[in-house]
Amino acid sequence: MSKQPTVLITGASGMLGRALHRLLLTSSSYNVVGTGHSRLTVTHYHEHFPPPNNDTAHSSPSAAAAAAADSLANTVELHKLDLLDHKATTEFIQHHHPDIIIHCAAQRYPDAFESNLEESIQLNVESTRHLAQICMSQPDYRPHLIYISTSYVFDGGVISKEFPPYVPTSVANPINNYGRSKWDGECVIRDVMNVAKSNSDCRGRGIIVRVPLLYGEDCIQLDESPALEMMKVLLPATAGSTIKKKKIDNWALRFPTSCEDVAKALKLMIDRALIDKHFDGTYHVSSPHGITKYGLLQLQSQLLNVPKSELDERAVGNDDNPSAANPLAAPRPQCTQLNCEDTWSALGCQVEFTTLQDGMRRSSRGFPGRFIGQ
Repeated sequence: MSKQPTVLITGASGMLGRALHRLLLTSSSYNVVGTGHSRLTVTHYHEHFPPPNNDTAHSSPSAAAAAAADSLANTVELHKLDLLDHKATTEFIQHHHPDIIIHCAAQRYPDAFESNLEESIQLNVESTRHLAQICMSQPDYRPHLIYISTSYVFDGGVISKEFPPYVPTSVANPINNYGRSKWDGECVIRDVMNVAKSNSDCRGRGIIVRVPLLYGEDCIQLDESPALEMMKVLLPATAGSTIKKKKIDNWALRFPTSCEDVAKALKLMIDRALIDKHFDGTYHVSSPHGITKYGLLQLQSQLLNVPKSELDERAVGNDDNPSAANPLAAPRPQCTQLNCEDTWSALGCQVEFTTLQDGMRRSSRGFPGRFIGQ
């Protein structure tokens, strides 16, 4: 009987890492190794994010998925790993001998990236370089490395004059340091792992997956996703404080995508990689549902039964480029919609993406009774 393939997930305590970790653990097909740095305890299911068989917001899970979810412990401990410690990282990978590494760990907040530039570059670029080098240097096997990148490698056409929707071969031209670091990480994967080179003897197994703005359905902190954080304006005012109307971006078109959906696409890639050692390249995974952050806040307030008059007192849409008003913030492109056709063609099937209404309804369940009108 052949052994289970080992899948190692860096950043398994983050939104996407949790979703993928949870999905793979509900299958008996993999030996899943999750790593974290500061957060080492993951709660996969909780009162407001129940397993599929108890979740009326999800339709009819399979019996196998329901049984697997029941067997998954709500709280899972991760392995501590500092990816900036290259010696420890090398030893960890050599010990666990993964068949596939999913590199989710990153500094993914553009503004936070600007305030801690050197360490952010080390995590987003140099840790990626080291993982790629480890994959290429193993004497007895060559693991796949799946690197999570971003739609922010594109500029929306403002400089490049190449406009969305973007395909994997579209010209990249990031306009902030976060996007540049993820593009540099992509270049590392291609260069170190010889992605798409014709000589299979020297070719690595590098896969780049670009994603848009993500949100988690299991979040219990609004700060964890930019798709949820503006809901703070719907929190009750503290005693003695006055309500200040906040400008919410109504200029940039985003494509908020559930981490649960991205995890499903990644699982398809993992399964393909396990049977095809030459599976590599760049792929896009994104919901097709576009909306501005202010439009998303309007939808969230409707789902939370917040009166429109209350929302209007607290927030207003800003139709101008927010970077012009705040020069300290990282600039954002106006639209970086991703075309996913090449992904579904390569995988032979397609993920059915959660609608914004359903996704926001599920994600808001982690904050019961906290907003005005509830």
